[in-house]
Amino acid sequence: MKIRSQNDYVLSGIVLLAAAFILLAVATLTDRGDLSSATLFLSGVACFLTAVFMLSFSRSEPVDTEIASLLPVAGMLNQCRICADLGVRGDAWFIPAPSIEGGVREFIPVQGIEIPGSFPDFSFLTDPGSPGVLLTPAAYPLIEYLERNGGLNIPAEEAGLISGLREICTDVLELAEKVDIEREGDTLVMTVRGYRLYPGCRCIAAESPKCCTMHPCGICSLTACLLARGLSSPWKMEHIRFDERRSGFSVVFRGLPAPLPTGEGRDSSG
Repeated sequence: MKIRSQNDYVLSGIVLLAAAFILLAVATLTDRGDLSSATLFLSGVACFLTAVFMLSFSRSEPVDTEIASLLPVAGMLNQCRICADLGVRGDAWFIPAPSIEGGVREFIPVQGIEIPGSFPDFSFLTDPGSPGVLLTPAAYPLIEYLERNGGLNIPAEEAGLISGLREICTDVLELAEKVDIEREGDTLVMTVRGYRLYPGCRCIAAESPKCCTMHPCGICSLTACLLARGLSSPWKMEHIRFDERRSGFSVVFRGLPAPLPTGEGRDSSG
């Protein structure tokens, strides 16, 4: 799961800048006055100019992360409130669906762990065996962007997937200062520290922490989607614990070894 991040360009610029100073220093100290000294000097100047361009044009416009984190809050809360009013109170399952655009569907059951056997073209499922609400995951646009512009490639084995998730969340998207994912029995526990969109999490949790497991957003939805696609099995987020002091949280993801649903269709609500 390799994606070129903003930090890659900054690091390259710093390396070129260091190389420029070394070449210019060598050219100045030796000062042989011949072709080799001229070559060193010209190479140093070229490295310096290239580094300046990379450092100048690779910086993105700053965005206030607190403001950005508050933008999706109302939409997430409204979605959860509608589900609760309809009697849908389960935790969302993220189900792999290879034949559907995005590759993952989010299903919120009325209760329990029932998963639909197919994906119809509407959001409300009334089948007595698996009633609930079928949605497009909140992280779908982000995953689509990473695949289109970042060359996202999702590993099919757990160790590589976990390593890739850490890289995406900390280095590529720079969503958090630290992300740890560890297996504990039949669950995966993700611990996030220094989450830059934490103010939005605080607002949602103030309404009800249940919203986070019913319809996850941000880094939680992203992780659940990539787990479902990479490991080809349904996953859900069943528990979250917030850490106000470190602006982070711990999330428990549980997988369900089940066959992929058949007869997938495109969800027209997404």
